[in-house]
Order: sequence, then C-alpha cells, then structure tokens
Amino acid sequence: MKIRIQDNSIRFRVTLKEVELFAETGVLERSTQCIGHDGLGPLFKYSVVYGSNLPESSLELSAASITLKLCSADREMLLQPDEEGVYIRREWVSPEGKAHRFMALVEKDRPGSTCVKKEQWIYDVSPAGAIDSRPIPQRKS
Repeated sequence: MKIRIQDNSIRFRVTLKEVELFAETGVLERSTQCIGHDGLGPLFKYSVVYGSNLPESSLELSAASITLKLCSADREMLLQPDEEGVYIRREWVSPEGKAHRFMALVEKDRPGSTCVKKEQWIYDVSPAGAIDSRPIPQRKS
C-alpha cells in the first residue's frame, strides 16, 4: 500500500492482493520510520480498516498515524472487481462562509501509463520490482 498526501487529500493506493487481504481481515496497515543523524525517528503508521457498524466512512488522524475507516457500503464498492476505488468527499462551510474541502481515496493501483496502455490493476509487486497485473473486468451494462 502506498500513501500520497497532497493539499487537502489523502490517497491510499492498493494492489489487488492487498484488496484480497482486506476482504479477509478487514485491515491493511503499513508504517514507515525515518532515520536521522541521531538514529531512529518516530514510527508513522497508515491504515485502511473496515468498521462494520459505521454509518459512513471516516478518517482519523493522530500525531503519528492516519486511519481510514470504511463503512460497509464503501467496503463493498472497493471489493467490486470493476471499480477503481472509493472516494470520500467532505465539505464544510465556516460561519464566515468560507468553503473547506477534503478527500480521502482508496484506489486500486495500475501500472505506469504508456501510449499503448492495457486496462489492468496491479495484483502484486515482487521484492525485485517485477509487477504482476490482472485485466480490469468490463463493467456490466
């Protein structure tokens, strides 16, 4: 799982293998630890978890972690083979009338773009960097 934080959005990119693991366990968690001149720095964790009793998906932030909790409807959307992912959009208008927007996304990863791009999801990436992919199923009409 990869994470990208940009402006007012957080994007989790997952492989199909990770989607299968999420379907089985309800949890995907990764972490990274910085190393500085003084040794190990703080551990930063990021995760996507299933909350079966949540009315809607939500994002929790702490000093050293980001957790996206998916409700049942969003979990089911992510598990659909032809869906790219789940998009949680939030907007809030301050009492002064200023609009604030935020998005959290969980998307299935794709191989890098090429001119002759096949429609595929990344299934897994080996430690050596080899990419194993699967075709994206056609949507039912």
